[in-house]
Amino acid sequence: MPSESVFYLTGIFLLFGLLVYIYLNFFEPDKTDNINPDYLTGLKYLLDEESDKAINIFSNLIEIDDETIQTHLALGVLFRKQGRVDKAIQLHEYILSKDDLPENHYFQTLFELGENYFSAGIYNKAEEIFLKLKEFDTHKEDALNKLIIINEYFGEWHKALDFLEELDKQSNQDLSISRNHYYCEIAEMHIENGEINSANNYLLKAQGLHTDSIRSEYIKLLIDLRQSDSSEAINTFVAMAKKNKIAYIIALPKIFQSSNLKADLINAKLSKLLVNDPDAHTYLSLVGVMYPDIDNKIIENEIQTFIEMQDIVKEIDKLDDNYSIVSTISNRLSQTMRLILNKKMKSEYKFNCKKCGYQTIAFSWQCPTCNSWESSKTINFLKTI
Repeated sequence: MPSESVFYLTGIFLLFGLLVYIYLNFFEPDKTDNINPDYLTGLKYLLDEESDKAINIFSNLIEIDDETIQTHLALGVLFRKQGRVDKAIQLHEYILSKDDLPENHYFQTLFELGENYFSAGIYNKAEEIFLKLKEFDTHKEDALNKLIIINEYFGEWHKALDFLEELDKQSNQDLSISRNHYYCEIAEMHIENGEINSANNYLLKAQGLHTDSIRSEYIKLLIDLRQSDSSEAINTFVAMAKKNKIAYIIALPKIFQSSNLKADLINAKLSKLLVNDPDAHTYLSLVGVMYPDIDNKIIENEIQTFIEMQDIVKEIDKLDDNYSIVSTISNRLSQTMRLILNKKMKSEYKFNCKKCGYQTIAFSWQCPTCNSWESSKTINFLKTI
């Protein structure tokens, strides 16, 4: 079946061919003998799904003028879609080199050139172009969106926030989710630098922007732990876990790594979660395997229960009525198996995006593929055992 790119290019050039035919036959009938036979050859290649040959012919065939500019721009887009970004850049730069290029065509071509650099990962040149284009109303919104993505990629959260604020004045988009996470990203940077007052200021800006998010609560938990308030951090974790199960994976280990952990309080909270939340057993087992250094009796018991529930253990237990392997699984043995599982699972995917399905080993607040925020969910990698 022909690819989308082939349909796209075929449609463009068939339409172009039709217009040429009408023009030559009805407006300039004396010029019908001047049609370049290579044009028909290129169309034949397209219909035969030999798009590479067609592209080579058309890129050499058509002279750029007001009547063919859109065809050339479309050809550049097709180059980019096929991964031939160098050809797209070359073509769009050639168009821009024309001294008599109309202003609207100039900015349209410049935007496509920025898209080429963006697609190729040459972000400094892409950013330079989009900074220029954002000053013009016809391209302002698209340019700002690209600038935001570029600065998100490099973790330039202050710059991304500035562009977001500028976009907010231009667009009807709901930007509260992104704004919430930008504030939290900046707050987390201040926490890492020990600047708790500044972190609190950005936390206050983030709170209430996106009520379904646990990001601002996570920032509060980090601040609580920095201020040695483990009791408040534990309460924050419980509130997070009720909203999003991923809190077990990202927040609970932070609490156990705290130097002033209140063991009795966390054990009481975990025991209550095990009663009220059926998923808590699975998530505590996952935490135990991902973080084997956590020394907690409740998590150790969940790991041991997980081991006892494995089919091979159950089958061995059936072999001899006078011997029970379950009764011989000591804490020492379960800890050894916990370390083995941790080593085995280090390279396993542990998270996937709810929106695009992209899988990752490490947790990220923003999907690296579709750029959606807080879309990661935990994969139960223990099921693969």
